[in-house]
Amino acid sequence: MNVRIAKGQILIGDEPRLLLCASLFYFRIPRGEWRDRLRAVRESGYTCIDVYFPWNHHELAPGEWDFAGERDAAAFLAMAHEEGLMVLARPGPYICSEWDGGGLPAWLPLTDGLRLRQNEPLYLAQVRRWFDRILPILRDSPAVILLQVENELDFFDCDDPAGYIAALRDMALEHGIGVPLVACAGQGDLARASGETDGVLAAANFYPDDSSLGIETVVEAYQRHLAERGEPLLITETNRPHVTLRRLLSTGARLIGPYLQASGNDFGFTNAVNNWGSPLALLTSDYDFGGYLSPSGVARPEHGEARLLAAMIAALGPALAGAEPVQPDQLTVTADFPLPDGGPRALALDGGGILLALANPGDHDGAARVKSLGFGEIEVGVRARSCPFVLLDLPIAGHRLEVSTAELIRADSSELVFSCDGPSIVVLVGEDGERTVFHPGGGTTERAKVGDLLLTFLPRADVTAPDAESIRTPVDLEAIACGREAATGADAPRVLGTEPTRPERLGAYRGYAFYTARSEPGLALLLHRAGDVLSAYTDGHYLGTVTPGGGFALLPRHDGGRLEVRTEIWGHSNFDDPRLPALRLGSLRGFDAATSITAIHRLSTWRIAGHGIGGTPSPYAGWGGWITSRQPHEARYTHVRSTSEQADTWVLRFEDLQAHVEVTVNDVSFGPVNPHDPFVDITPALRPGGEARIELTLRRLHSEAAGEVTFLEGTRATAWTAAFAEEQDLWRAAQTAASHPAALPVRLPPGELHWLQVEVDHLHGRSWTGRLVGSDLKVTAFFNGHLVGRMWLPGETRPMMKGGSPDLFALPAPWFTESGNRLCLLAEAVHPGRPGELREIIAER
Repeated sequence: MNVRIAKGQILIGDEPRLLLCASLFYFRIPRGEWRDRLRAVRESGYTCIDVYFPWNHHELAPGEWDFAGERDAAAFLAMAHEEGLMVLARPGPYICSEWDGGGLPAWLPLTDGLRLRQNEPLYLAQVRRWFDRILPILRDSPAVILLQVENELDFFDCDDPAGYIAALRDMALEHGIGVPLVACAGQGDLARASGETDGVLAAANFYPDDSSLGIETVVEAYQRHLAERGEPLLITETNRPHVTLRRLLSTGARLIGPYLQASGNDFGFTNAVNNWGSPLALLTSDYDFGGYLSPSGVARPEHGEARLLAAMIAALGPALAGAEPVQPDQLTVTADFPLPDGGPRALALDGGGILLALANPGDHDGAARVKSLGFGEIEVGVRARSCPFVLLDLPIAGHRLEVSTAELIRADSSELVFSCDGPSIVVLVGEDGERTVFHPGGGTTERAKVGDLLLTFLPRADVTAPDAESIRTPVDLEAIACGREAATGADAPRVLGTEPTRPERLGAYRGYAFYTARSEPGLALLLHRAGDVLSAYTDGHYLGTVTPGGGFALLPRHDGGRLEVRTEIWGHSNFDDPRLPALRLGSLRGFDAATSITAIHRLSTWRIAGHGIGGTPSPYAGWGGWITSRQPHEARYTHVRSTSEQADTWVLRFEDLQAHVEVTVNDVSFGPVNPHDPFVDITPALRPGGEARIELTLRRLHSEAAGEVTFLEGTRATAWTAAFAEEQDLWRAAQTAASHPAALPVRLPPGELHWLQVEVDHLHGRSWTGRLVGSDLKVTAFFNGHLVGRMWLPGETRPMMKGGSPDLFALPAPWFTESGNRLCLLAEAVHPGRPGELREIIAER
């Protein structure tokens, strides 16, 4: 396809185009529904889709490539082309997208010296392997009109953005990519995101508060900057409500890409963890930000709003695609609602005419008064959270549309079609200068003729009317199967030795890891650098389930013996955030060690030194207890104690810490304490039966809380083994589990796992969203061999869940068979003090 950028416009076949672009991800939708989703997007009036291509979705293990079946990217692109949709292709190598690892394979960080998303040879050599596979597919697709290299690089600390983006550009050109290349900024730093690289267009992602009055002001700054460079404003991601999309259109954007208009699901172990929580969040399998298509493909009300906006864009065609922001002379607008900062925006249409946007992002309906020397003053009703357009002085169909408060949605030489949101005014001036005024009421369809030109006025509600249906049906539980020991289908244990090796280092990149070790009795069990979801048992006694985000987790007293730690790889971080270790891009899952805590000492008495504090003898104070008027206040606290001869591990714990603390033990520096992970393993500086000289430098402002310091001693678990179970292993376990009749509600004792099996033949023929109702359960759902959802029902142990609902899973129509359709739920009771309960299973659309 002939696509080029010229004079700040997108030219397709030499015609300027304004593109509405919906995110639609083939890897989150069953292949059997690809065409239905593509068609639903096309029926919304959108002409383009943006598509990520996740590297780790196609390279499942090093050198193990899969582009067939559900992963057939070329087939998806062919369908998009057949459905008349253009594609903004986004092959990464990093995609973010709340996807496992942001699309980067989990084994990349295992290579010594490899630095993710940097201009360095080891990483770029791996990227080339991926680009060698994916770029020929994109090059050969006639649907692809733009190709994005990288993704939101301005969120990442890249040492050399210019060199890195140039390297990716060169790989694309080597593969014959002939369409324009783009690089999007996630937080507005166009230079860092694009490297200001020749041949790469800077694009921007905007996620504003939809009610903000400052959206236009911010976006216009980027539009003007890009216009000076002769480049268009490409908004590659933004919010989904069409009131906001209209406001962005009024700033002169050439491409507007609301992110995730077509919702989906993260099937299998493809969820990510990221920093949307406090700071940790687990991404739900239900991947739904409220776009105009639900995960099961049902159109929502915004689908109608899409049809209306897209129809107006199509009706104005090249005139709107080539429009420029303008402040029209002799035009004033007042309103009884707050207008955007700087007043309403307008576009000067190419070839003549003005498109005026009347944005009302507030919560109350109002009216705007538009006054012009040409037609006087008119009043326009503006609903809350809407942005109607007014057309002025538009030459069309041999006439001049002097003013129209109804929106033009179709135009040819014989008919003009308008959408009316209540009483409107349309003034048409013929070639002879005769003015014809129409006052459609907006309640019914009205028609009129001016000479041979037919005017049709449709009620807005008719244009935007949804055709979705809502269905809800309960599902009866039919059987319950085996418990914890036989429920997982794990492989044979591997002997590891003194440490629990991380799963990725053993070739396990997704699924469950089952660790065992020998542990001594203790006051508590401390898991070191632990992520993602870990459940611990000693001699079969359940200690609890935790999500430490790669930090430390302290579990209650245990009796020692056989230690079991079940780790679920929820996913690898799709972002890079230093607040927790597991939120770093490229961080590994699992944990580093488990310590049986044999002594807990509260460190309450400290010697104090520092600027403004006397010399010998050093005064004593409680931790954080030294008083001064200096701001910031800094003091060095020292505590000396002996270590236990029986211990081999020592850890400082800082509870409720808000201030800045630097740790030194026996002259070994351990750096600052992370308040989000307030444990510091000081073992390298100590030995059994020795001395621990602990020096803490406390720096704080305005009495920030210093909390409490405790000194933990213990012995590490030894004799580790590990076994693993991926998706296919769990499904085999579900199929072979012996069952017996049961009924809802089901209650599981703390820490227990059971398979719940349900026949769902009566749901055949449609796609459904399943909903679980219960508490204190974590559930992995399989349907006919596919992992269709991982859920965590409400309870005190549930971490922050983001991306969609934590209670939902998918039952896609293409994955049904003629009979014997079976839903299998691996339910885990995850509260140490009360049973987990499943009360209801509901299928809905």
